[in-house]
Amino acid sequence: MEFASDDSENRERISREAIEWFVRLQNPLASDDTRRAYRDWLMADPAHRDAFRDVSDLWSELDQPAAHLAASGWHRTAEIPASPQRGWPSWGGRLAAAAVVVVALAGGISVWRDPGLIDRALADVATYPGERREVRLADGTLAFLDGDTALKTRMNGDRREITMLRGRVWFDVTSDPARPFTVHAGRVDARVLGTAFEVNREAAAVTVERGEVAVSDLESRRDPVKLTAWQRVALRDDATGTPVAVDPEQMFAWRRGLIILDRAPLSQVVEELDKMAPGRVVITDPELKRLTLSGTFRTNEPGAVLEALRSALGLRTLSIPGVATLIYR
Repeated sequence: MEFASDDSENRERISREAIEWFVRLQNPLASDDTRRAYRDWLMADPAHRDAFRDVSDLWSELDQPAAHLAASGWHRTAEIPASPQRGWPSWGGRLAAAAVVVVALAGGISVWRDPGLIDRALADVATYPGERREVRLADGTLAFLDGDTALKTRMNGDRREITMLRGRVWFDVTSDPARPFTVHAGRVDARVLGTAFEVNREAAAVTVERGEVAVSDLESRRDPVKLTAWQRVALRDDATGTPVAVDPEQMFAWRRGLIILDRAPLSQVVEELDKMAPGRVVITDPELKRLTLSGTFRTNEPGAVLEALRSALGLRTLSIPGVATLIYR
């Protein structure tokens, strides 16, 4: 059955209003006036009740963004692109339309769209998503920060300590036998004298380019793992991992402005995207994280990664630059 153009536009308007009311009502501080206005809107047309029920169902598919929005109290009107089809859009189309509104609404929530905001504010040295930076620390050590990285430094007396609040850093440590150089990154503790190595906080991993690094897991009582050149260890949930040999061209490619993915799970792809550009990346279906992607991409071209997800894996993406990108089927 086909609907007239005006009828289709009316349905789009009702869907948009239903989403806006749903978000407003998730705020525990919503006023009585707001709730009365909602009831008036709901009773004005039976189609309003149907649309609101559909939004509730759609929102369950986007529980992570919804949780942030519900707690925030932020709201602003956002337009949904008109559907090229007449009548009610398909379930996938309705999910996509709702997703556009979700991420648009999230634009008013700075911490939601930029999880590193607080960490960078607390850091001594930091980079924004999409930015890479080389800095010389007080002891002469060279630190190369990937995008969305934050560090606190403590270098006084016999102490040389770095606390990684987030992100990925490559260190070329100035040798000083009297003062070991220690990096704390979540559960990872890496201790060296003079060497070049990388610490990835989110992956709980350490990779050595030269020299020797002792890696400890703060969540276990196991002995430290000793790494030498071109070895990597990633800490597992239940124990310290086993060192493995790595391809230096692949592991440190990000320092040359490249990301090399070799059957990388989608969860890893999302981690790389988070570093490449501002805005949160959300996978609406956790099952999609099992998919893998291979390819070589420039760190300043996140759009090329998204295009690969669409062409190679048949996924869909919705982006509002600087706010969020959703990945879904």
